Amino acid sequence: MIVVKNPQKLKELLTSDGNTITAVAKYSGYSKAYISSIVTGVRNPNEKVSIKICELTGKKFDDIFFIRSVNKKITNKKVEQPRPE
Repeated sequence: MIVVKNPQKLKELLTSDGNTITAVAKYSGYSKAYISSIVTGVRNPNEKVSIKICELTGKKFDDIFFIRSVNKKITNKKVEQPRPE
């Protein structure tokens, strides 16, 4: 999972050159709501939008994002078979 290191800093980077979240959304091809939710830390970006953000800001991936390892716990649930009567 890709996570924004510092959402406030990301917002500053994206809007520092007079850009707006709307302009960033248009450039990236994603909705304003989705970009806004990434900038506020509500959602995590997918690979494509994180690359677009890096291109737009001129920053390296590691400057803005980190990858959090997601370990899903798999449980072995035993399904009980019906007992013959």
